[in-house]
Amino acid sequence: MPEKESNTHRAPFPSLQERGKSLQDPTGIELLRKIDRKTIMHPFTPLARWEADPFSLITGAEGSYLINEKGERLLDGTASLWVNLLGHKNPVIDQAVKNQLERWAHSTFLGLSHEPGILLAQELVDIAPKGLTRVFFSDNGSTAVEAALKLSYLSRSRKNGSSPPSRFLSFSRGYHGDTLGAVGVGGIDLFHQEFGPLLTPSIKVPAPDCFRCPVGLRKESCHQECFDLFKASLTTHKDETCAVICEPALQAAGGMIVWPHGYLSKIRDLTQEIGIPLILDEVATGFGRTGAMFASDLEDVSPDFLCLGKGLTGGYLPLAATLMTEEVYQRVREAPGAFFHGHSFTANPLGAAAARATLSLLKDNRLIDQVHEKNAIARTILNDLLAGLPGVKNYRSIGLIIAVDLYDGEMPTSSDKMDALRQLCHEQGMIIRPLGNIAYLFPPLSVSMEEWMTMCRILGESIVTCQTKHQH
Repeated sequence: MPEKESNTHRAPFPSLQERGKSLQDPTGIELLRKIDRKTIMHPFTPLARWEADPFSLITGAEGSYLINEKGERLLDGTASLWVNLLGHKNPVIDQAVKNQLERWAHSTFLGLSHEPGILLAQELVDIAPKGLTRVFFSDNGSTAVEAALKLSYLSRSRKNGSSPPSRFLSFSRGYHGDTLGAVGVGGIDLFHQEFGPLLTPSIKVPAPDCFRCPVGLRKESCHQECFDLFKASLTTHKDETCAVICEPALQAAGGMIVWPHGYLSKIRDLTQEIGIPLILDEVATGFGRTGAMFASDLEDVSPDFLCLGKGLTGGYLPLAATLMTEEVYQRVREAPGAFFHGHSFTANPLGAAAARATLSLLKDNRLIDQVHEKNAIARTILNDLLAGLPGVKNYRSIGLIIAVDLYDGEMPTSSDKMDALRQLCHEQGMIIRPLGNIAYLFPPLSVSMEEWMTMCRILGESIVTCQTKHQH
């Protein structure tokens, strides 16, 4: 019996082109789907359903559009999971990455440095909230949060020589990533409960959700009494709280929860009064998404740590950053003297080049200045389409992010019906990805006015069609 061929001597698996097929060839597409189902585990994806679905393959992209295997141009209604900031195939970012690639692709940041990383750090400090003077680079939002959690612990543990507090205070329905430290401060049961035995759970306070008010009030008569719950919890647990962590102004993955204006300022005031660091996770909200460079700028709040990712490189490459105050840096410098935490691709030069091009475009194109007008247009279009529909509730928006909750009577719309809505939007030329019974848009910041209006109409008309169909 012949010996089985060793994996180390196996030829590379041939591409479609090497097989004489193209991405327009149905047999080639089916081959890719077969390989995908056989070899890949996709994130946040029901695996059995995926294995049965004839899923789309993306073959290209341009501007606000993704292009699939059929050649269909589909509006990117989720900015490719909230990362694409300035459009696909942006010529300025493309050229910046190409220029850097001609020099070199990567070198370690451990014991060495390089110009792209140095200049990016300075540019981030220049635009960051006041008081943030130091930058630690990593490669995604979870790692940015992990760095902030560890650094806050190190800085607290050496502040007065006593035993350091070792817990964090965070919000229900919060999401900070999927590494264990980030999951520990998360608050989405669907994502996190399976890993409970592995975690150090945080102290949780209710999210300031005006639709599901934690103290049972109505928005029109509210004076942010929900903040009293936060204040009571932090005051009670102040001696064991290492830091407070939150997503300012918008809890995205937890249900597109838009915070009432002023709540973040109250958090900052109280944490400063008690002397507890504040970590702001702006991985999703940073770089103009909310109508300001950072969501914290909406209330002129300066945290002790700022976590950035997703749109930092325009959505091109994995790169993240944790910004901190000089006080934090100096405490770690004193003891233990080094931050024993790092990543293989820290400050990757290609990512840094893409990020620098992104920041330059944000400054030059004044895209953030257009956000408020686009927000008003979305509100008008969706109000005209959805007003009076009994199953549509809780319209909310912040910057270029809009969302509605969908119901069948008193029950949240089922996953099958939300999937039908997703498919209908696809047929009309747009990709969305609902969160439970929540339909939302989270487009590239660079979306044109015409494209944005089309996105809003597709979503609104698709909701009307689905709601009308299910009522009958």
